[in-house]
Amino acid sequence: MDSHSHHYVHAQQSVSPTDFYNGHGLALTSPPPPVQPVQPGPRSYKSRKYRPCDFCRARQVACKIDESPPCNLCSAHGRDCTFLERPKKKRRPNPSIGNGEASGMAASAPIQHFDVSATPLSPGFIAQFNHEQSYNGLNGHEGLPAHSSPDQLHLSQTDASPIFNMDPYLLSGGIRIAPLDSQTTRSARFIGETGESNPYLLKYYKYDTNDECTISKLTYRRIKNSMNQDGLSGEKGEPPVVFMLADDSLAQKGEPRIEDDVLQKSRMDVNSMFTEQEALRLIGLFLRFVYPYFPILSKSELCPNGAVSPSVLQTLPLSVLSAIYATSLPFMLYDDLLSTTLIHSPPPSHQLFRITWLSVIQELHTPRLATLQACLLLLQRAPTNRYTTDTPWKMSLVGWTVSLAHSLGLQKECSDWSSIPTWEMTLRKRLFYGVFIMDKWASLGAGMPSHIKTDDFDVLPLLDSDLEPPSLDLNSNTIPGFLEPEADSNHFRLLTELTIILSDIMDSYYTIRATQRTSKNFTLSLDLARSLRKGLTDWKDSLPPSLSMRQAGRVDTRISGNPSLSLAYIVATMTLFRALLRPLENLSSAEEQDRSIVEGRLAVRAGAKECAKEVVEFVENLGRGALDAFWHSWSRANFAIASSFLMQLLVTSQNDVETNEINGLVARWRWAMRIGSGSTGNGLMSLGLLRLDGLLLENGASHAPVG
Repeated sequence: MDSHSHHYVHAQQSVSPTDFYNGHGLALTSPPPPVQPVQPGPRSYKSRKYRPCDFCRARQVACKIDESPPCNLCSAHGRDCTFLERPKKKRRPNPSIGNGEASGMAASAPIQHFDVSATPLSPGFIAQFNHEQSYNGLNGHEGLPAHSSPDQLHLSQTDASPIFNMDPYLLSGGIRIAPLDSQTTRSARFIGETGESNPYLLKYYKYDTNDECTISKLTYRRIKNSMNQDGLSGEKGEPPVVFMLADDSLAQKGEPRIEDDVLQKSRMDVNSMFTEQEALRLIGLFLRFVYPYFPILSKSELCPNGAVSPSVLQTLPLSVLSAIYATSLPFMLYDDLLSTTLIHSPPPSHQLFRITWLSVIQELHTPRLATLQACLLLLQRAPTNRYTTDTPWKMSLVGWTVSLAHSLGLQKECSDWSSIPTWEMTLRKRLFYGVFIMDKWASLGAGMPSHIKTDDFDVLPLLDSDLEPPSLDLNSNTIPGFLEPEADSNHFRLLTELTIILSDIMDSYYTIRATQRTSKNFTLSLDLARSLRKGLTDWKDSLPPSLSMRQAGRVDTRISGNPSLSLAYIVATMTLFRALLRPLENLSSAEEQDRSIVEGRLAVRAGAKECAKEVVEFVENLGRGALDAFWHSWSRANFAIASSFLMQLLVTSQNDVETNEINGLVARWRWAMRIGSGSTGNGLMSLGLLRLDGLLLENGASHAPVG
């Protein structure tokens, strides 16, 4: 059986991360066309029935004709829907030409055509190249019937589909660009400067029209930038950016790994947990309640037509699919169907996360971006015990995830790369900052060093153009007034900016050497704090009205994940004041008489008490909708940090007046935490309340409940 036909004969039970980005198992036609043997070489001529019209061909978008011309795009633009122009001649690579010969022809040969009939692509991937908001699918069908078989899903990829009449690699500039994750059997690994592969040496090799060269069965792909189309990326003297495209077969004996039959059984277990409609609704819940605050997926991959496509149930890797299900289960109460079908006996989320972990172990030998996405969702999981801290396994997984991001080259700024498509650039930036955020806040909560150092990445800050536009599914049964669509385009970018400030605070005060310099030097600590405090103030002042800090007396009942951002700001400010409070306990007698130091001490304690008041009012004003929304997993540690901060102020009170003032704050904080973490709560504040109660008992303090 030749390599072109085996995809259409056997039903595949498990889809790898590669298949996710290359469309294996996609539902593109309904009903499926008859099985035709796929022959190597150029595809057969297509009649005008399946050809795109001249306008759609020029715009390089899908041509959707409901019954007869004009197509939807021509109707929307008031254009004549014509089929006069003939397809351009497409040069296909000659397999008999060796690598050296091909590279020699690169300068004069026209741009290579990628044979899409041999490389199936997902509709979401193709949708990335459509810049029209009116994109409505590839062939005018909503998808396969609800009970389509895996065989139908594979048969629908054959060359009879009109999807192959368009070139998914074409961008608006007419340049053909293949994503790094588009390889079916190869995974891309970043080549660092000190490894056995020298990027400076690799730039002297000859590359073909794919920007690839093969040396001793290893393929390398160079990355060009927009300023230097004829050479490697990077300014003069900087290391060239090169990726190794490692064949997956080289990792077949890599350990540890999971047996294929175990993964197949896991896929069957996941499929048996939900009906198709339930599964699609869970993905829809993820996009409404989680994605706006943690956009590490490509929404256009999941929703090529504006709504979740049934084909994603087959094309998503098992690791990502099971993690999405597990992350979405807490929100099933907000779906009319799931609240009646799953609410009585929902599948255990821990089982789904275990399946995600099994899949990740297998994928780590040949990682793709999907592997990293699964790791980030694992790190966002809720704790299994609401009254204990995370085990050391979590920080180990953080380190694992950071290392994986480095292997994928996410630490490099890619906005000037011309060798990958724009959608992949923006996804890579969002993924890097997703890892960056998780690393910094998890390290803060665990009291451990961060895995990402400032000198080890050059990714520029996120821009609005790096984020997918906000949207709400109009067909959703969730009442839009209960959600915050405006958060889609702001929350993650603002969280990234805040995390950069937190990273600077940690580097200035909390590394081992920084602690040695600042813990006994109040003057140095104050000097370092000025720019950091200004950065926090400027960040707060830049918040749009929809994300402004909650005011006292205002209780928000909307389903909003933005309170986790507000709490993060308060805890970042606390972290700065904790560093300033340290040297106050180590002042010498002479320093205690110094007027400037005395004034500085009073200012620090006044600022710390204002921060304590802010966090108390914040929790008192949290509504039910906020508590039921998505919270980043490290938010639980932030509540515990706030409890510790209040107790630190209490035990270091300077006089009876200050003691009574802080005692009142502690009593209010304790009561608000009890309300928020009661038996019906989500466990966010349980750890913080436990820590507070333990410290109060140890301190011999007792407070009556405050109503």
